[in-house]
Amino acid sequence: MTTSPTLLATNLKDAYRVCNLAPSVMQSEELRQYYVDLSASRKTNAINSISLILEDLESGDHCTILFTGHRGCGKSTELVQIQRQWEKEYKIIYIDATLDTDVNDAAYTDIYLIVLKWVGYVLRQERLKFDAELLKNVEDWFKEVTNETEESVEQSVSLQGELTLNAEVSDKGLPVLPTFLAKLVVKLLAQIRGSAKEKKTIRQTLSKDISRLQSDVNLLLADAFSKWKQKFPQCKGFLFVFDNLDRSPVDVANHLFFDYASQLKELHCPIIYTVPISVVYSPQNVNNTFENYHIIPMINIYRYDVRDRSGNEPDYDDKGLDAIASLVEKRVDVNAVFESRDGLIELAKASGGHVRQMMQMVRKAIENARSGSVRRTKVTAEDVIYAINQEQFNFERIIPTEHYPILVQVYLNKNAPKNEIGQLMLTNISVLEYNGTSRWNYPNPVVIRSHIFQRALEDYRQQNP
Repeated sequence: MTTSPTLLATNLKDAYRVCNLAPSVMQSEELRQYYVDLSASRKTNAINSISLILEDLESGDHCTILFTGHRGCGKSTELVQIQRQWEKEYKIIYIDATLDTDVNDAAYTDIYLIVLKWVGYVLRQERLKFDAELLKNVEDWFKEVTNETEESVEQSVSLQGELTLNAEVSDKGLPVLPTFLAKLVVKLLAQIRGSAKEKKTIRQTLSKDISRLQSDVNLLLADAFSKWKQKFPQCKGFLFVFDNLDRSPVDVANHLFFDYASQLKELHCPIIYTVPISVVYSPQNVNNTFENYHIIPMINIYRYDVRDRSGNEPDYDDKGLDAIASLVEKRVDVNAVFESRDGLIELAKASGGHVRQMMQMVRKAIENARSGSVRRTKVTAEDVIYAINQEQFNFERIIPTEHYPILVQVYLNKNAPKNEIGQLMLTNISVLEYNGTSRWNYPNPVVIRSHIFQRALEDYRQQNP
């Protein structure tokens, strides 16, 4: 990697690397370096609204915030900005849900265990301890309901070697050892991720006395914050950020954020949950249970008036196209990497304003330029077409045949159906949401290009002349 943190990529190899949005590759400092404020083009104040909630909270207050949008729309990048903005006033505990539970089958009891795991960890990092009597009472209850002992937990954890159980060294040079509860929680979460049978047993066991579980978790949270506040008087509270819960399937998300909404809201600390956009399209009405939900829509690359009932394709908005192109221009010297900026704009049009899709197509175009029989030094129009086609083919593979007539209706009416199929189409991003002064939906541009979609559109027009 030859790209300096202060310089744009000037060759295809470096451009390919810096356009990778994978969290395992892009570190937080790089995300900050490449950050582009897209609020004007998204036409939403979601981030500012969340910041206002955090600003208005008094020390020790709690709230539950849902943060949603299409997968790959840039939620994690925006969360980094929220953390950066509030890290001096809150102890921010960022949690990648995919590492601590099975997001394909997540439950509220998992969330409680994860909160216990990480609040204990941050205390040990600062050589702080829970109140001894309180901790013993909680541990005794967990021992009773789980039938675990010091010996059974110690044996299991010693085999797993979790990072969050690393001992910290106290001021006196003695280790601050993880408690029985910390070890038990790590064991239970490992079992939840690893075995369907154990997962079911653990959840049933903990939910038998949900009031006690809620009470104990909140008592420990209050005690932990009290200790933290003594050491850091300026801190307003622990802010938990649960990222990647938006990867949950529709049925799991509905179960978690509707059936058990009250349990999620019972945790006495500020929490931000990322949730699938399908949740806000559920007929159950998320607003009945969560007052604070905020949507990150697509970058609006279109000029469209919701009063237009013509069914025509909306015109492109140059400012929106420039906005999504700027994500690449922040990383790449476009003149050095692209044969023409027109190619970048064509990719922007095909992205629909979806951040990850844009970057995936840029990387695919670069890959094609580098891998041909004649390796090119710049991305050409041919490479751009290839990248767009590959994205189109991917959607053709995943979209069920019966969805195409419904996609045609979304194309004509600019509105996704409020049912399970609509939720699925929003989840797999075959349909996108745009909002701000108005809200509307539109099929992903690469889906509209598909011959299957075009045939469904032709069939509709023949039947409805």
